[in-house]
Amino acid sequence: MNKEVILKNFQEFFELAEYAYQKEKYNGAVTLYYKALVELCDLSLLESIGKLGANHTERFQLLERYNPQLYSISSKLFRFYRDSYNKEISLTIAKLVKENVETAKSLVIKQN
Repeated sequence: MNKEVILKNFQEFFELAEYAYQKEKYNGAVTLYYKALVELCDLSLLESIGKLGANHTERFQLLERYNPQLYSISSKLFRFYRDSYNKEISLTIAKLVKENVETAKSLVIKQN
């Protein structure tokens, strides 16, 4: 995967998340915000070590070592992402996820 594809995927997931959030579809918004966050994590790893995590576990391990700020955000939000599949997500949780993904975006995109 290359940088352009990752950025395109990020933009698509982020825009769809924003749309879902505005429509008060918080489960979908959280799922999409987290997918956007994964793209940011992958971009950061690709740029710093030239490698992507093969799955969430490996990604977390690499982030913990090479980008502790993104690790903190992604590991904190992972449970909300998982919850979005089988629980009702509140506005409060959706807002928390949105704000954290926006923080991650400012950390990664400013570096490009």
